Amino acid sequence: MFRRLHRAVQDYFGFSVSEARGFLVLMGIVVLALLAPFALDLWPTHSFEPSQADRRQLDTLLAGLEIKAAETRPAQPYASRNAELREDEAPEVRTARLFTFNPNQISSEQWQQLGLPRWLADRILKYRAKGGQFRKKEDLLRIYDFPEETYQRLEPYIQLPNGKAVRLDDPPAVESGPAFETPALSPPNPKPAPKTIFTFDLNTADTSELKRVYGIGSKLSARIVKKREEFGGFHDLNQVREVWGLDSVVVEELFKHATLRSPQLRRLNVNTATFEQLRHPYLKFYVARAIIAYRQQHGPFGSPNDLLNVKVLDVKTLEKLTPYLEF
Repeated sequence: MFRRLHRAVQDYFGFSVSEARGFLVLMGIVVLALLAPFALDLWPTHSFEPSQADRRQLDTLLAGLEIKAAETRPAQPYASRNAELREDEAPEVRTARLFTFNPNQISSEQWQQLGLPRWLADRILKYRAKGGQFRKKEDLLRIYDFPEETYQRLEPYIQLPNGKAVRLDDPPAVESGPAFETPALSPPNPKPAPKTIFTFDLNTADTSELKRVYGIGSKLSARIVKKREEFGGFHDLNQVREVWGLDSVVVEELFKHATLRSPQLRRLNVNTATFEQLRHPYLKFYVARAIIAYRQQHGPFGSPNDLLNVKVLDVKTLEKLTPYLEF
């Protein structure tokens, strides 16, 4: 039969003897592969099921092991066998001691004395280390996961001088009991001392002058000077709002003292500047490349409006950039 099939394949396809033999072997493998799943489904399977006697013996053995474990385990009232609390995960129980405090000054230990868990106290200190300050009592609720009930309990004891935050490097002053104010003795109808407000030029002030402004420390003063150098000088006081970490309260305080007496700006000549010289916070690198490419193709620019022909430069950016340009 195999020879007849071999000859039929050889005659029909025009195969040689070896090619016909290989074709038949390959077809046999394909047929076996197709029939294998059906054969496996029909193959009898035997699942193991323990007898009733074996089950009783296993139950007896498990019961004996549980009894021995219960005898050796120390008694733990109110503890669940499936969910036992590890010692290192047990919550720390503290007795809160309330006292008047300034949230900008007290340490982690003092926060914990007030009843806060250690992780929350450390989170407050990290917030302060990054420049965060509490200017009013409700600012405590800005701390992530600070409980509302804890704030309500501590609110009568929070003291912020004049409703403002104090500098973080001031020495902490913590009282152990409720605060009592002693009326100061003063002569009748005292004349208020005249206030003298110091001023400085924002384009020439150094960090020591900037730190005289209430709310500005070493980090913020350094950032203001750095931003001024990146701009090439300030042409508008509102540009300080672009300094990272400078909130609106500090900006308003800065405006009381800062002036722009003689704004001397570092200007960019868009007709002669190279790509490196066109670096500016308001000018992204791809816009600078487009300006140079347009200048090379169409010639020099005559006015700021000519720059609008550079399609990637929008009107808002051009308005901010114009004080720094020359033609």
